[in-house]
Amino acid sequence: MACPDGRRKTHALPTPQIGGLAILSGFGVWLAGMLVGPGLMGEPLLLATLLAAGGLGLVGFADDKHEVPPLLRMLLLLVFMGIAFALDPQLITSRLYFHSFGSTPVPIWVYLPLMGLTTIGLVNSVNMADGQNGLVGSMFVTWSACLMLLTSGTMALMAGMLCVLSLIFLVFNLRGRMFLGDCGSYGVTFAIGLMVTLAHARGEVSLETVIVWFFIPVVDCLRVMITRPLQGRGLFEGGRDHFHHRLIDSMGMRLSAFVYIAAVTTSSLFATLAPRFALVCLCVLCGFYFSFARLSEGEADRKAVAPSDEDGRNVVTLSVRAREGK
Repeated sequence: MACPDGRRKTHALPTPQIGGLAILSGFGVWLAGMLVGPGLMGEPLLLATLLAAGGLGLVGFADDKHEVPPLLRMLLLLVFMGIAFALDPQLITSRLYFHSFGSTPVPIWVYLPLMGLTTIGLVNSVNMADGQNGLVGSMFVTWSACLMLLTSGTMALMAGMLCVLSLIFLVFNLRGRMFLGDCGSYGVTFAIGLMVTLAHARGEVSLETVIVWFFIPVVDCLRVMITRPLQGRGLFEGGRDHFHHRLIDSMGMRLSAFVYIAAVTTSSLFATLAPRFALVCLCVLCGFYFSFARLSEGEADRKAVAPSDEDGRNVVTLSVRAREGK
């Protein structure tokens, strides 16, 4: 359960934090069934996703109950990435594919560290974006749907199942009945990352399109990583300095969620269906992001917690609808 604490967790009532567990358990059962089905015993991506994404989801579940040190989480993430790559060597490619610039060779000693850094960045970016109802669930649905459009065979089936499970979770999450939890932001994001990696290795999705999909959560994570140390704050310290908080301050709770989701969904689908315009999408997303993101704290951030009253109790002025700000 995610219990309100009046600081970062400002939702009104204790809320089940098992959305990720629900998605991954259903997805795991489906993957196991596919593995024992006729003609699919040789699909290494199924086993790699089941073991690696499921294992990382358990790390997230443990983090939900008892905080796991950040460096240990990153180390375990790299371990599970190594397991996935060992189980499915097709995840390793010797070329990077661009729609606008063709392909370029990349040596394995560059590719593997690059994938490790990318995986750590993506998982933590999505985890940080999970601070408002509907955001991450909508991104899961969008990215899964885009993979369905670009791939075929077993991977398209995997993306379709993940899309359906994420959509079911989203129905409850938008109503504030269920939160995703670190189990979902780690495990589900990792599963999507594996599918995107293999799709790119097969030349089914260009690098520009992938960047468009993940642009907003990743660039927001990078901005926070730069600004927090400059402000004398810990890198993994929670706060109201994420992009969705900037939108909430500018637009209010409901409109900000709609705008965030619409920006990710429309740009992702456009770059998927018309990859030649992916660079245009990136320019538009840059303009949108930096129109609201700012490098320093604003008035709303400074007033997030009002001065103490006569009894010494802090009067919290954050909306009771706002979720945990990671």
